[in-house]
Amino acid sequence: MNPTPPTLPSTNQPLAEAFRAGMRRLAAGVCVVAARNGAGIPLGVTATALCSLTIEPPALLVCVNLSSPLAQWLTTGAGFSVNLLGHDHERLARVFGGMAGVPREARFDHGEWREGADGAPHLADALANFQCSVARTTDYGTHRVVIGAVDAVSLGEAAAALVYRDGAFHPLPAIQTESRASTA
Repeated sequence: MNPTPPTLPSTNQPLAEAFRAGMRRLAAGVCVVAARNGAGIPLGVTATALCSLTIEPPALLVCVNLSSPLAQWLTTGAGFSVNLLGHDHERLARVFGGMAGVPREARFDHGEWREGADGAPHLADALANFQCSVARTTDYGTHRVVIGAVDAVSLGEAAAALVYRDGAFHPLPAIQTESRASTA
C-alpha cells in the first residue's frame, strides 16, 4: 500500500501560511519556561522553540511570544527555568499553553512545582530542569529570543518525552542512557 503523497501548498498561498504548515511537520520537544516577576508571582508558558546553543559555556536558546507576560521579565540577568515535559505531562502542557481554559494566575496549581536556587519555579517530575540566567535577548517579529546561560541541570527519570507535531502532542519512547549526572 502506497501512502498518500503530501499536498504541497499552491503557489498563491501566502508565505506565512505555508511556513506555518511546514513547521507543523517538525516534531519538537515540549517544555515549560518559568520565572517569577518583580512581585514574586510565578509566570510560565509552554514552549517548543528550544534548542541547545553551546556546551562551552553551557547555554540554550528559547523563544517566548511577546504577548506573554513572561516575555517582559526575561531580561538580562533574570533567572528562569526550562522544564522538559514527559509523555504524562500533556495536560500540563495544555494548561501552560493556554489550551485548557485555566487562567494564568492558576497555572502553577497544576503540577508539583518547587522553588529553584534562582527563585524560579521548577517542575519536580520534569525529565530535566535547566536553571538559567538570561545572557542576552533580542526581539524578532512576534517573539523574544532568549539566550540562557545554564547554571545548573537536574535530571529526572528517563521516561518517554512529550513532543508536539502537526497540532497534537505525542509520546516519544524513552531512550536508555549510560550516564545520569546532575549539577544541582
